[in-house]
Amino acid sequence: MRLFLFVLVLLGAAAPVLAQVPPPSAELNAAFEAARIASPTAPQLEAEQREWLHYRALDEYGYGADGDDGRILDLNRRAQRDQALQEVTVTSPEGLGTCMGSALKGCSSRAAGWLTSPAGDRLFWQLQDGFTDENGITGGFMLLSGGAAGPVRPRTWAFEGYRYEAPTLMMVEGQMYVAVAGRMQGTGNGNADALFRWTPDAARPLVQIDNWSWREQLAEQLPTGLEVWKGVDYRYADSEVWAWTKLWQPNDGNCCPSGGEAMLSFEIRDDAVVLSGVNVQQPLLDAAMTCSVITGRARKAMTPTVRPGSARPSASCDARPNRRTVRP
Repeated sequence: MRLFLFVLVLLGAAAPVLAQVPPPSAELNAAFEAARIASPTAPQLEAEQREWLHYRALDEYGYGADGDDGRILDLNRRAQRDQALQEVTVTSPEGLGTCMGSALKGCSSRAAGWLTSPAGDRLFWQLQDGFTDENGITGGFMLLSGGAAGPVRPRTWAFEGYRYEAPTLMMVEGQMYVAVAGRMQGTGNGNADALFRWTPDAARPLVQIDNWSWREQLAEQLPTGLEVWKGVDYRYADSEVWAWTKLWQPNDGNCCPSGGEAMLSFEIRDDAVVLSGVNVQQPLLDAAMTCSVITGRARKAMTPTVRPGSARPSASCDARPNRRTVRP
């Protein structure tokens, strides 16, 4: 009997911990579905929603479903914005000098132009800068195309970044891709990059490429104790994608990574960017490992003399960069 009562007490104490956040409401699900249907970048919105639902279920701060109203409002805004942009047209490329649509307040277009395929097809683009009431200073881009005689209209766009750069045309194994580099706001300096498969004559000429899921593969390919805390610097060459990043150690400040750096190599498979190689350079770790096997007397003997005006060496013994290449 005492054991039974003890178990009941434990269950009662654990009840608040075991309490679950109620499932998403029908209104929330409907708002997401409307935004997904209207979005030209639906795969990314779906990934964002999965992440949002994941943290909602964790309920780390005990907010429960309190954030649902804000999420519904955001999804409704996106749906209205994207539905309106689908109706926008421009009769000539000269019209790209003025912001298309009304996604941003105080909008200005600092650059516009077009990409040309080997067959002569044109893909027009426009960069936008402005602000929104929700996010403050915001950037955006549009990619546009038209028929032989019809008006040019937006095919895809994004306004999630702080700033975007002019798009780049790539040719990978005979397939054209269009990459748009971008950055998010905040100290995390996250990626707002977008990548699309371009097939001019297709019903959907631009198909978004998943360029975010590869991060799930990164941790297991980095040496223990090294992490990537911020966005990476993508490089879009004529026929390949790679990226460069600093590496952080657990005790580093957000501002000051000390774990070296890494070059990340990618392939594009099945409309997704796949991490194919990690080349890690760890000069501090290599210096520490090298010095640890040198006796104090030998280390002193190897310490170079620093002459006035000369650069001071980074370590008192051989500190050759340690490069480690990892491939899945």
